[in-house]
Amino acid sequence: MPSVIGSERSKKTLKTDKTDKTDNECIKPSEAGLNLAILVGVLSSAPETREIPDRGEVATLQVRVSSLDGVTSVPVTMWSPPAWLLAAGEGTPVLVAGIVRRRFWRTPAGTTSSRVDVEATSVTRDGARQRASLAKRAEAILASAALTPLPK
Repeated sequence: MPSVIGSERSKKTLKTDKTDKTDNECIKPSEAGLNLAILVGVLSSAPETREIPDRGEVATLQVRVSSLDGVTSVPVTMWSPPAWLLAAGEGTPVLVAGIVRRRFWRTPAGTTSSRVDVEATSVTRDGARQRASLAKRAEAILASAALTPLPK
């Protein structure tokens, strides 16, 4: 499990102002933005898994969460999921931390299609200890991005 959520930097060059910066150089989160997703909810259904050649096993989850405008199901993808998650069923309470991704692919008809989901860096069972740990990690990320921490 990574110690910092969403700390991955793209191998592509990021252009800011008049300088080019690559992943070998330090990119401040305030220059690149911040991509952090945290979900607290329950599984809408059992995870589905697939084997991707040269990438390994991937699980697709549907996490039901509450928001200001009601309840919604958020698609989540996790590479190399833990065994407990694969055995989990509908209604299992989970905490998800990751980043928002937009994926593109070619359909059999030859058109380009896309989908937005959360790519999880960690999925844990929901519990008081897990929430406290996730809150500390999220607060550290926000502080490192020079953003004002959320009120307690």
